[in-house]
Amino acid sequence: MDYSKVLGTQGEEMTDVFSFLPHWAWIVLAMSLLLAVALIPKLRGKKRREVLLLETNCGVYYPVFWVSYAELKGKYERSLDDWQVKDSKINSRLCKLNSQGYEVMGVPEVLSHASTEERGNLTTILGVNVSTDPLVFADALRKAGSNGLVSLFRGGYVPYEEVVKDVAKKLGAKKMPKSGSAFELERHAIGAAVKKILDKASPDERKAMLAEFGKTSPGWVPAGTAALVLANLSGFGLYMAASSTLAAVTSAVGVTLPFAAYTGMSSLLATLTGPLGWGALLFAGVIKLFGEDYKKTIPGVLAVASARARLIASRDDEISKLNKQRNLQSEARCRLEVLAKFLFGMEQHGTNHYVPKASVPWLPQAN
Repeated sequence: MDYSKVLGTQGEEMTDVFSFLPHWAWIVLAMSLLLAVALIPKLRGKKRREVLLLETNCGVYYPVFWVSYAELKGKYERSLDDWQVKDSKINSRLCKLNSQGYEVMGVPEVLSHASTEERGNLTTILGVNVSTDPLVFADALRKAGSNGLVSLFRGGYVPYEEVVKDVAKKLGAKKMPKSGSAFELERHAIGAAVKKILDKASPDERKAMLAEFGKTSPGWVPAGTAALVLANLSGFGLYMAASSTLAAVTSAVGVTLPFAAYTGMSSLLATLTGPLGWGALLFAGVIKLFGEDYKKTIPGVLAVASARARLIASRDDEISKLNKQRNLQSEARCRLEVLAKFLFGMEQHGTNHYVPKASVPWLPQAN
């Protein structure tokens, strides 16, 4: 048999078949093959992203979700950006709060940060113009606490610290420091004023007031230990003590403040008229005994002390909350670092790599 003839015939038939297809068909076929080759990796990846149902030993199926490297990296970067913005705001606010040294500020500076209501009360107490600036309030207090003849030789009014020391002594404060900041002296004045009220209060009233003052202070001590509570008054406890004694003093001298000074107290203490009533009588006696100027200096000093105590308590409370947020930020930063290492490990297998979501150490919830 002549195989050459047979092959030749078959070759001609094959040639006829290929020549039968037009050129454009060959182009379409080639492009289709190239497209198929390009889509194979993505189709394989998509197949891997499908939710798989795995069977447990009990015959129960549960879904397994997958996440890609690109998706996880995007969430990580967005979470890191959010973390940096929040961390910057917290640190900026903390820096500003820590610079607010109300403890060492003079009266004008304290009153420049005080509320409109607090300055309004001082306007009534000192009898100055409503539109006066903080410096005028300070001068009015110093003038009220200065002896005319002494001031003449001094060439001016006594310092505010001298006024506070004088007020504290008249209220019964003992062991006054020879030299101290205005804030330290104000604490002595507040403590002496509160003690006057507590001394005439009933046992139940005293217990309630000490509990109210103490529970808002960091170093809270049980009610009944008056000396310890007064010695450790701080935070909102100090503010509440100052505002309550201010209310007692103004009621004693018949001054009606435009804004309530007796603030921040519980409804329980608001009903305890006994201590405040006795306190008012005692303060009336003090003021009558030592002269008319104490109608201004005693409530005036307590008003400044109350404003300062509120500013300090509010600042410290916000700092405490921000420090807690910063601790949470540190924890979040650690989780982001763990996730970054995980992403680095995924990257070693290629950017098209997928892993089960359950295997990710910390998956951000950012969109």
